[in-house]
Amino acid sequence: MDKTDWQDTRSLSPRGYARTIAALGLNQSSAARYLGVSPRTGRRYVEGTARVPVATVLLLSALLMSGTKPLVPKRPKPPPKP
Repeated sequence: MDKTDWQDTRSLSPRGYARTIAALGLNQSSAARYLGVSPRTGRRYVEGTARVPVATVLLLSALLMSGTKPLVPKRPKPPPKP
């Protein structure tokens, strides 16, 4: 994908999604946290059993083209046991 066509891209194949998050320095779990989806949904994007939403494709493409590293939220701490 070159710098002129990232806004025209509206879909990512499972392989394309996996390559894009890897290029951004993310694994499946951190990409899911960054995108605000469950880890299961992130796996489904990679497996191809769920389509990557257009807004997500555009966000990842813009990050990739701008060279911006995503700031991934920390994992939530589990609640204390009673």
